[in-house]
Amino acid sequence: MGINWNEKIRAYDPSGFMLSLSGIVLGVLLAVAEYRVDFPVALSLILTAGLIHIYMQTLNKWWMTASVAGAVLTVYLSYGTLFSLESLILLLFAYFIIRMARGMGGRGRIFDGFLNCFLKGPVALVGAYFVCTHSFPHWFFLFPSLSIGFLSVAADGTADNYSKTLTNLLIYIGIALMVVYSSLRIFVPVHFLFLVTLPAFILITLRMYMKKEKESGSYRPALALSTFALALLTGIGFIGYLL
Repeated sequence: MGINWNEKIRAYDPSGFMLSLSGIVLGVLLAVAEYRVDFPVALSLILTAGLIHIYMQTLNKWWMTASVAGAVLTVYLSYGTLFSLESLILLLFAYFIIRMARGMGGRGRIFDGFLNCFLKGPVALVGAYFVCTHSFPHWFFLFPSLSIGFLSVAADGTADNYSKTLTNLLIYIGIALMVVYSSLRIFVPVHFLFLVTLPAFILITLRMYMKKEKESGSYRPALALSTFALALLTGIGFIGYLL
C-alpha cells in the first residue's frame, strides 16, 4: 500500500507551520536590519522552529530528537559553546516554551487565544531577535510582535469557530499595529512594503461575508499564507532600506 502523501502533509499542518514561522522569520529579518547576523545561526533557528512544529503535531520521538538536536545546535552556533550560563538559560527557556505550547488547548477560547498570540507573536519574534543578536529589541517591537500574534489568532480562530466579526477585527488590528510600527521608524515607503498583502486580507474578508455557507475553517490556509507573506515583506522592507 502506497503512502498517502496528502494525508501525511496535512498531518504536519502546513497552515500552522507558516504561522509558527511568521514571528521567527520576522524577528530574524529585523535583527538583520539592525545587526550583523551570522547566517548559520539564523538558518538553524528557522529549521529548528520547523522541527518543533512538526514534533508538536505528531508527538513522534524521532521528531522530538531532531528538535532537541536543532535547539542545541542553534544555541551552540549562537554562543560558540554550550557550557555557559547564557547557553543553559536559553535552552531552559526553549524547553519551557515547548512545555507551554503543549499545554495549549482545552482551557477555553480566551486563554488559548491569549497563549497563541503570546507564543506566535512576542515570544517568537523577540526570541528570534535575541538569539541572533544577544540583545532585546526596543519596546516598540511589541507592535510587530503583537501584529503577528493577532493575525495568528485570527487564522487559528477560523478553525475554532470564531465569529466573522471577531476574526476580521483581529485581522485589521494586526495590520494596524504593523502600520504603527512602520510609522515609528524612519518614514520611507519601503517600510510599508507589507501593505501589498492588504488586498489579500480584504478579499478573504469579503469571501467570509459573501459565502455564508462555507465553513470558516476553510479560510485558515489563506490567512496563514497572507500572515507569513506580511511578516516576510515587513522584514524585507526594513532590510531593503539599508541597500
